[in-house]
Amino acid sequence: MVMSNTPESPVPRRRRIPLSRFWLDWRISFFLVAVCVVVVGVAVVALWGRPSIVSSRPGPSPASHRERAQFYEGLGKNKDAIREYQAAIRLRPEDPAQYQGLALLFEKEGRFAEAIAAYERSLDLQPDAQERAFIQSRIEALRHRR
Repeated sequence: MVMSNTPESPVPRRRRIPLSRFWLDWRISFFLVAVCVVVVGVAVVALWGRPSIVSSRPGPSPASHRERAQFYEGLGKNKDAIREYQAAIRLRPEDPAQYQGLALLFEKEGRFAEAIAAYERSLDLQPDAQERAFIQSRIEALRHRR
């Protein structure tokens, strides 16, 4: 008879562990708790990390309307985005970037005459714009699409 210092396994070899003993193994329990923590963390990030329509600037301002317009555009709600750009333009009509954003939305909606007018207004406000050649090429392309 050979004496050994290793204790005898509580589960005989080549047999499945009964479900009542499955939870007793600390490594498996630790793994399952870690998985639950990760799942809950992902859910929390998904809920609190989603975009919100609330402006980061208090009160009505062109920047808050532009933020809302970009939010609506990201959702594919172009009509709402156009409305927000128009509100921003009413508050600050001298900003050419707002006219460019509005023109892009008009293009997406197929309202080419309004897109051309918005592009031309942005060029009137900033005649030495770096993107002048690009805007003029867009205007020409829109004129051919009408």
